[in-house]
Order: sequence, then C-alpha cells, then structure tokens
Amino acid sequence: MNLPSEWVEKGDAFLRDAENHIRDGLYWLSCFEAQQAAELYLKGFLLAKAGTYPFTHDLAELLRTIKSLGIDVPVELYVYADALSGEYTLSRYPGRKPRVYNGDTAIRCVEYARRIIEFIRSASKDPG
Repeated sequence: MNLPSEWVEKGDAFLRDAENHIRDGLYWLSCFEAQQAAELYLKGFLLAKAGTYPFTHDLAELLRTIKSLGIDVPVELYVYADALSGEYTLSRYPGRKPRVYNGDTAIRCVEYARRIIEFIRSASKDPG
C-alpha cells in the first residue's frame, strides 16, 4: 500500500521543522510540529487503507481506528500518542496550563513522532 505522497511530504516537512526548532530553542514549536508530523502520517495511512479518517487531532484515537482495521498496534504507541496529543494542545494554546518547554521535552516529542511514523511506514509495507 502506498501512503498518499502529499501527506507524507507534509509529515516529513513538519518532522524536519521540529528537529530544526530544537536547535533554534523553539521547544514548544518543536512539540507542536512533531505532533503534526505523526498526525499526518496516521491520517494518510487511514486514507490509503480505509478511504477516510476521523476528524480529530487525538493521535490515540487515530491509532484505535487503525487497530479497528485489524492492524496490531503496539501498546507503547498509545503512550507516545497521548503524550504528543497533550503537548500539541499545550503548545498550541498558550496560557491553558503553565508549561515550561525545554530541549529534553522537545527531543522526546520528536522521538515519539518518529516511532509512530516508523510504525506507519512498516504497516504500509505489510501485505495484510
């Protein structure tokens, strides 16, 4: 199964930007972009596999939808998804909760997104 190229290109661009913003010290933006990268890959996968996707930013919900298609989703991905979804909300809406972003947080966000993206790339190659 081929992932939709526009979705992959945008996801890859967000992931590159997330990495660059760590170097720039824009940690909140890095977390936002990491979540966006993972979201684009998850929705692109669902679009390719099912022709549609839920209209949500909740990565765990997107993973549950993938699981409902009979695809085994590793449990740790739900942990990464929940963390990224929370960071997305906090970084997008300043003042909701006090949050201090730092390099460790941003690196973790990017790593979580990478793991979700690796899973999607692998699942899209699976003949099932």
